[in-house]
Amino acid sequence: MKRKIVFLSVLLLFGVYMAFAQQSISVSGVVTDAADGNPLIGVSVTVKGTNTGTITDIQGRYRLEARQGAVLVYSYVGMKKQEITVRNQVINVTMESDALMLDEVVSIGYGTSRKSDLSGASVTIGEEVLKSSVIANLDQALQGRVAGVSAVMTSGQPGSAVSIRVRGQGTINAAAEPLYVIDGVPVGGGSNSGASFGLGDALGNGSNSAISVMSTINPADIISMEVLKDASATAIYGSRASNGVILITTKRGKAGEAKFSYEGTFGYQRQARRLDIMNLREFAEYTNAMASETAGRDVREEFRDPSLLGNGTNWQDAIFQVAPMQSHTVSASGGNDVAKYFISGSYLGQDGTVIGTTFDRVAFRTNLDAQLKKWLKLGVNINYSNTNERLGLVDSDEGIMRIALLTTPDVPIYDIEGNYTSVSREGVASRINPIAKALDEDNILKRSYLNGNIFADITLAKGLTLHSDIAVSISGSDAERFRPTATYGSWQRLINSNARQHNQGLFWQLKNYLTYDTSFDLHKLNVMVGQEMMESTWEYMSISASDLPDNLIHNPALGSDPKIGYGFGSSSMVSAFARANYNYNEKYYGTYTFRYDASSNFGPLNRWAPFHSFAASWRFTNEEFMKGLSPALSNGKLRIGWGQTGNQEIGGYAWGASISKMETGLGIGYRQSNIANPRIQWEKQEQFNLGLDLGLFNDRVNVVIDAYDKTSRNMLMPLQLPSYMGTRGNTSSALAPPRGNYGTINNQGIEFTLTTHNIKSSDFT
Repeated sequence: MKRKIVFLSVLLLFGVYMAFAQQSISVSGVVTDAADGNPLIGVSVTVKGTNTGTITDIQGRYRLEARQGAVLVYSYVGMKKQEITVRNQVINVTMESDALMLDEVVSIGYGTSRKSDLSGASVTIGEEVLKSSVIANLDQALQGRVAGVSAVMTSGQPGSAVSIRVRGQGTINAAAEPLYVIDGVPVGGGSNSGASFGLGDALGNGSNSAISVMSTINPADIISMEVLKDASATAIYGSRASNGVILITTKRGKAGEAKFSYEGTFGYQRQARRLDIMNLREFAEYTNAMASETAGRDVREEFRDPSLLGNGTNWQDAIFQVAPMQSHTVSASGGNDVAKYFISGSYLGQDGTVIGTTFDRVAFRTNLDAQLKKWLKLGVNINYSNTNERLGLVDSDEGIMRIALLTTPDVPIYDIEGNYTSVSREGVASRINPIAKALDEDNILKRSYLNGNIFADITLAKGLTLHSDIAVSISGSDAERFRPTATYGSWQRLINSNARQHNQGLFWQLKNYLTYDTSFDLHKLNVMVGQEMMESTWEYMSISASDLPDNLIHNPALGSDPKIGYGFGSSSMVSAFARANYNYNEKYYGTYTFRYDASSNFGPLNRWAPFHSFAASWRFTNEEFMKGLSPALSNGKLRIGWGQTGNQEIGGYAWGASISKMETGLGIGYRQSNIANPRIQWEKQEQFNLGLDLGLFNDRVNVVIDAYDKTSRNMLMPLQLPSYMGTRGNTSSALAPPRGNYGTINNQGIEFTLTTHNIKSSDFT
């Protein structure tokens, strides 16, 4: 009997102990950042192996129910994950930065994601790369740094555009530059011709890629650039994404004391190679040989003994110079748990490698974030820049480079009185002195650019967030060309000329999208749906005249027969889009994207177009059967994707017929300028991508291999019509052909990227 009582007592005590052990208790605490001691907002705190969890508030505090002995998991983007066993009711946690995780958080368009969760082909360019050299344009940072992306300077002009091609040339006549998106706001990437600013051909070589809008952005304000290459990554931008998308993220403030910083760089540019040209002795020998073989041509007296001659004038050395460039940025950042700020001001000065060319930029940026309520966050981004450029390479038939290479070494730069010389010899056409042209003629472009956006993130429920954003960009430019009267030896310009043009543009965008982020068991799901609308308008006014009273007077209104020009245009777009990302057990990933666009650039018959994309990936190194290969094979992912994108960059009302003014025997008349085509539609592109990501030896060596097949169809080009359609003949009456869709371009390739981390900071800790 006593044994039974003892046994029952022990059993009862064990049951009481087990019941107590299984009883849930209230656990609370504060999560802070180890770097500055500030509380962390939005840290995920979950009970391992269950669906129980919460997030920290604006003071970094949390509270949840958990049993004794349970394991709490603390996770936060950019921080090392921590697991702590519940022993007490109060658990305060300090989280440390994880540099690897910070590198993996990337922009994907209308949101962010971990790099490890992506199935598409994308490349990140970090802040350290942007700081590695002195650059005037953001697009210059892409040169030689991204597999599958070619970046070529269109000229040596300071501030000139870089021609970017993502996985080859995807179109012929429509714009082929990628779409740039800065903090969620699209900007006009690529370049504009000098003619569009009123400067004629600003390159002097017939190209119309010269002046980059990206040169108005200070690279020191940028923290990262994401290059989206395949269609599964870019399809969320639909009709504007056929040439790739470049997402740019600017710096933002962090909670803590105010931090002031200065960044200054200095460098220089020079021509690494020159054309091999004849010096004066070689030119004299060549001239004598030509004279001996040409009947009726005498040897020039000064060339009879070439050994007595020197090197003469090297016109390449004369027009090229070692060009210094400098950049200075002052910034301040800081804030508290409620409001954070980042403010910067910068100056960049760059001389061109060709004399007479300069580029100067002053820029200011303000980024503000405010957590007004637990469920409401507001943000403001404002950027203003002003550029002043002196372009020296103007007129394709009178470009300085062309003139310099055609001018012989027997012509000096100056005469004995210090004046500019020119070619003055019988049988040779008089040609302007290239140094005089570079320094005496004015080709000035001044631009101002103000853009900003206001956004709100509203938490409607757990995991459900509404993002609303309105953005505005205002741009303006003033361009001037002045050609003075001049006499350089035998070369003369007897009548001066002056032309000015003012351009202005306005862009606005309104977008709203809902994001739902949830997880259950081993599943993670992120769904986003949204809409946006945008409009872009522009106009220009120009005036030109000749025979001004004096070279010091730059006012075309005072010249003879002034001519006035004016033009305007607009385009608009409305869109709906959706995306779903799925992650199972950090092994299997899937993405589906859909976008539906309507553009005013096309007629009513073909204004709308749908775009779809699919992508999937398998992280095979997370499989149990691969564990034995770690750390030799620390990361491995196989990716596959397919998607559709489009191109609508043909300008407003290209599908319709416009009118123009013409001179007739009865006076001024008006005529149709082109043949309309209301059935013109989107340029369509499909792309297939197969990729492999490998991390070796704890990710000290990373290998990325991508194979792609990209096909563009129904390209936007002028139709080739027979002459009886009125497209041939006198230019004053011939009709321009209509825009149409025809032709196919296919690009295929294999990209290979190898990255090594030979030394890590952890090696010394």
